[in-house]
Amino acid sequence: MSTMEHSEHISHAGHSHDGHGGHGASFGMRVGITMALLGVLLAFSAAKVGGERAELVKSLVEQQNAHAKYQGNDVKHRVAAIALFQVHAEVAGASKGKSLNKEDVGFLAQNVERYLQESAAAKTWVESYDPLIEVHVEAQEYYEFGQLSAEVAIVVASVALLLRRKEAWFVAVGLGILSIGIVIATFVHSSHIAHASEQKIEENFKAYREMRNAHKTTQVEEKVVDEMLAWSGRPHLAKLESERHPESPGAKPDHK
Repeated sequence: MSTMEHSEHISHAGHSHDGHGGHGASFGMRVGITMALLGVLLAFSAAKVGGERAELVKSLVEQQNAHAKYQGNDVKHRVAAIALFQVHAEVAGASKGKSLNKEDVGFLAQNVERYLQESAAAKTWVESYDPLIEVHVEAQEYYEFGQLSAEVAIVVASVALLLRRKEAWFVAVGLGILSIGIVIATFVHSSHIAHASEQKIEENFKAYREMRNAHKTTQVEEKVVDEMLAWSGRPHLAKLESERHPESPGAKPDHK
């Protein structure tokens, strides 16, 4: 029921009691105020439903982003690094008269263990979104129940106004109180769980990020890259870029 319809009901309430004495006017005013409050409650419930849907979509998107990191984080770089270490192991081993370089083989074995640990940490991070998504879905449903209760209360209040029956008005007030109870209980319950879930998500993300940073092997990889570029006779990409674009933003200005 729209706000315009609520206003029309209240307006009719005022006109219908102009000649019926103080008691009828007082009852009509009470019903009109009740309908106005129920309209506010209905609007608030509808807004909370929309807010929960937005939070649900946001949580789903963030979970998918985390899942994408879980599945494909640094895949291209790691595949290239492993392939490079395999080639380096063969080249270094051949130069030493051996079939393989034990140091590089050991590094590959450590990578397997590292990727397993990072995969488990990323999975924990992804799964920590589940309670947050569930509470948003649940809260959305209960806010809709509160919204429905307010809508029914407005209809019953309209009937009470037309029939001048206090019993119907009491039912409308009861439904309004029920709607308020549902909204408040849902807000308190969902806010508590959502806050705890968001903290858990942040903790798991930090744990995953710290593990990734602790497992960085940039220096080892740079050493292998340097050796393989030197062996192949090819320069670093950074050197090529500086030669092609000497006036690039990254180049230092020449102060003479």
